[in-house]
Amino acid sequence: MKLGAVANAVLAVLSSAAAAAAQNVVEFNLHRGIPGLHLGTLPQLGRRDTYTQLLINNITGGGYYCEVTVGTPPQPITMILDTGSSDAWVLSPKADLCTSRALQEKYQDSCGNTYDNTKSQTYKLVERNGFSIQYLDNGTAKGDYITEDFSIAGVTIKNLQMGHVLETVRGIGILGIGYTANVATRKVYPNIMDQLTNQKIIGLKAYSLYLNDRRSSSGTILFGGIDTNKFVGPLHIVPIMKSFGLNVHTAFEIAFTGLGVTYTNGSTAEINTNLFKATSLPAILDSGSTLSYVPEQLAKPIFRELGAVTDNTLTGLTFIDCKHLDDDPRMVIRFNFDGKEIKVPVNEMVLDILGAYQHLLPSNIPYERVCMFGIQSTKNFDTSETVEKSNFALLGDTFLRSAYVVYSLDHHQIGIAQANLNSTSAAIVELKSGDKALPAVTGVPEPSPTDGGVATVTVTAKNAAPGSVRFSGGLEALAVLAITSICIAAGGVIVSL
Repeated sequence: MKLGAVANAVLAVLSSAAAAAAQNVVEFNLHRGIPGLHLGTLPQLGRRDTYTQLLINNITGGGYYCEVTVGTPPQPITMILDTGSSDAWVLSPKADLCTSRALQEKYQDSCGNTYDNTKSQTYKLVERNGFSIQYLDNGTAKGDYITEDFSIAGVTIKNLQMGHVLETVRGIGILGIGYTANVATRKVYPNIMDQLTNQKIIGLKAYSLYLNDRRSSSGTILFGGIDTNKFVGPLHIVPIMKSFGLNVHTAFEIAFTGLGVTYTNGSTAEINTNLFKATSLPAILDSGSTLSYVPEQLAKPIFRELGAVTDNTLTGLTFIDCKHLDDDPRMVIRFNFDGKEIKVPVNEMVLDILGAYQHLLPSNIPYERVCMFGIQSTKNFDTSETVEKSNFALLGDTFLRSAYVVYSLDHHQIGIAQANLNSTSAAIVELKSGDKALPAVTGVPEPSPTDGGVATVTVTAKNAAPGSVRFSGGLEALAVLAITSICIAAGGVIVSL
């Protein structure tokens, strides 16, 4: 990189920091993966059990991480950022996973940095053994509820209630930034989002998430603001749905209304299913999930279109040929949300993280080099049959990297737009306490569309309403019909129940 480019990059970072400092917003970086956390031994791949679900997070690096400090004097802690849960928790140095080699071997994980309450002047015990949380992959964390001083990006939250964990299957704490109604106790308490506004650090319970593409090692989260340089076109605002069977908001669920594939020649394949016809399909936007999960009626046609294959004999996971890493970025999977389309390049859905595991995979997977596919089906979700029967999608990092998402807990709204990937500049709009809704803001200009004739194919899922095939292009459209594969999948996530 030339010196001028370096100077421009430095100036962009400094201007972003200065803009954040001048407003009631808090911005800090997220990073992917933590070297040295895992033991490095290769486990046996068990079939559709809790261990398989944990394996997904181990071999993918398990999400996006943030650096914080806890206590006085401050103790540095690394945490996983999770929009799908609402509690913050940190590991005690006395936690079972941190002290037992047998548990580390069992779960193929070891502990990151821990918080020692005996070394802090601001530690207070709230409830001994009061903290207990279980995630959809059956992972658990148990311990005490405490309050402590908690600092992010140089800003300190006083007396934040959090879990101090003594029993866990995870080697790193989680920073849950979801609704207070979803905390892991019947007695609701102010979580980090409440305290950020209660202590007047930000004006509104809202934040913007920008993960950037899979080639980038970092992203950003902006509490209390929107960065209009990080997305393309208008910010599309949709309501957050109330959780099924409840009259409250507990998760970031929005209406998922369409799914399709666009090929490099401009031809398209639309997924035709009853899930999009009878009612809106809830989709949870969850940064704590490495992969994305959709009902079987949606998963099978997508797998078929892209040639993804499922291991039905061992793990239940769906894999794809690593050659798709080199796909033209114009080949995309399109997710529709009430008229707003987010395009995810297929190459962003291909995870080349199985190198050391290639020899353990079943021999019937027909690729020279096997990659994990970023979309999995909920059909073989090991944890609960209600996951499949409730018909919802969970869109994790493989989707979120292509989107810019604004989460407003005060307004029960989501703002969503196509991410402006690898942006190095900032234009921050502060969200203020008097705002009645998320603002109508526009990001950077949209690129000009490519002209030319295209073909459209409607793919009808099994047991779905009858579909049709529509052609509006030349004979090249027939190639779309030739793409077939075997398809079924399974997986695990860390969104809380």
